[in-house]
Amino acid sequence: MSMQRGDLCLVTGVSGYLASWLGKYLIEEGFRVRGTVRSVKNDEQLDKMRELLPGAEFVEADLRSENGWDQAVKDVKWVFHVASPQAVKTESDRTGGATKGTEYVLKAALKSGTVKKIVVTSSVAAVAYGHPQSKLTYSEDDWTNVDVATYDYFRSKTLAEKLAWSIINDKTRNPHGVALSTVNPSMILGPSLVPWGRYSSETIKNTAEGKMPVVPDMVSYYVDVRDCARMHIAIMNDPKTDGHRHLSYNMKCQLIDLSRIIRDNYSHLGFSPKQRVLPKSLFWLLKFFSGDVRSLYSWIGTTPAYKTKYPNVYTYQHADLQQTVKDTIDSMLANKILLPRRK
Repeated sequence: MSMQRGDLCLVTGVSGYLASWLGKYLIEEGFRVRGTVRSVKNDEQLDKMRELLPGAEFVEADLRSENGWDQAVKDVKWVFHVASPQAVKTESDRTGGATKGTEYVLKAALKSGTVKKIVVTSSVAAVAYGHPQSKLTYSEDDWTNVDVATYDYFRSKTLAEKLAWSIINDKTRNPHGVALSTVNPSMILGPSLVPWGRYSSETIKNTAEGKMPVVPDMVSYYVDVRDCARMHIAIMNDPKTDGHRHLSYNMKCQLIDLSRIIRDNYSHLGFSPKQRVLPKSLFWLLKFFSGDVRSLYSWIGTTPAYKTKYPNVYTYQHADLQQTVKDTIDSMLANKILLPRRK
């Protein structure tokens, strides 16, 4: 079964960076959208969302509470579970929020009687960490080893996705055979529809403002937020993706190259970040004292590669990393998340 114009889609955390783009594209393609927000009393936020997503419905539901989810999935056919505690300082108990939220959403969806398929936004954080340094290729078959990669964001994404698969594969909990697919994006960059920044934009902001004078010697992979959103719809609409995980990535560079891109394009605004690469020997020592460093260590000084098993699921439209970084910064400047240091 594929999606039909007029079908009702649920997008959890619709006011978020990725989810707002997803909601926009769904509406443009003729689907009805219901989005969850943490509070319907935030008038400023809801006014902005109504402007961005004309005709969308907004309901209150929180990942850490079972309240509201049955109403959220009422009459819904297609569930996009995007909401998850992010890797920002304001989030607490990321693992608890991610796993409880996943259970609440799936529980409500599976008993709704109308939901046909669920697409869960996971992450490469659930795929590529905590492995030996000798492992240089990652696919959808790989899972992060949370006994080694103890960084709480990695744990939250890994455990929440594993929980989703265990629920969907339990015939007593999923007697009607509702389908599940997951999307595992790399670092997401690109412009934001909403004037509030999240983890990805914070990384670019801190780099531009020189708050990250040193970086590890590591390669990093990226996907444009617009591609990632459209890929969610392509996966939802393709029955061949049922039961599969899907890596979402198409650009890469050394982490230090981000500062070069920013410096080359925005030095006239006072953004000329200078970074240096910390030697691997220092990270070897730090991994004995820091769980976060230990979580990343297998990527330090190596060149791992992602190799998706399903390359034909989606054709990326944004493949120029420099342009995507520029679109990211231009959006941050427009939203005053990033302020020029000189004109």
